[in-house]
Amino acid sequence: MNLKRKTVLVTGSSSGIGKATAMRFAKEGCNIVVHYHENEKGAKGVVEEIGKLGVKSFEVKADLSVESDIKKLFKKVIDEFDSLDILINNAAHPSEKVPYFEANQEDLLDLLNINLVNVMLCSQYAVEIMKKQGSGKILNTSSIKGWEHGGSSITYAVSKAAVNSLTRTLAKHVAPEIQVNAVAPGYVKTRIYDGQPQEKIDNWLGGTYLKRWITVDEIAEAFLFLAKNDAMTGQVIYVDAGFTLK
Repeated sequence: MNLKRKTVLVTGSSSGIGKATAMRFAKEGCNIVVHYHENEKGAKGVVEEIGKLGVKSFEVKADLSVESDIKKLFKKVIDEFDSLDILINNAAHPSEKVPYFEANQEDLLDLLNINLVNVMLCSQYAVEIMKKQGSGKILNTSSIKGWEHGGSSITYAVSKAAVNSLTRTLAKHVAPEIQVNAVAPGYVKTRIYDGQPQEKIDNWLGGTYLKRWITVDEIAEAFLFLAKNDAMTGQVIYVDAGFTLK
């Protein structure tokens, strides 16, 4: 896909991986929709940075656990740009709020709603638009925790394994017009690791073959690769410093 002037919606793009991905696609000349839920300052900052690159961008606030907000989000995309070429489902909770063995039904449903159901619903709305256009790409943010078996965060691991399954299964249903793929990051240096004990960090990174953090820009490059490549669908690419080799 030639990305020049394509419309890209990146959910959860006010910081971290989402911000880096939005910026990377903007550098390719894409129109960018920056989504946020709470971090308005961050979202406006991303839009301001993108504006300096000479491409169009705007921010939208939406609670992706509420379908009416998702519907409004996609309506704003179409109202502004009249198209949606790439959806990057990035918004998610980075970990469990309540550990699995202490969680009640509401706790479990809350995490699954944010990490899985939001991806499923956003993809529904995107598919409807992309089928009318005759083309499009849906790219999901998965995780190494969704690979075969997760770590200590059971519900989080289940949610990301489900995202992997959604990626492969949806790809079959919407081919050949729409391609669906995912990027599964390993330990990416973002603010969620701030304040973690060094011993824990050493243990996490020691469990990879490259013995280092992954950068947000390296994840963004993986998304860009999938967006440009028209011969891939139903794939989950692990950008994990070799974690899944073990």
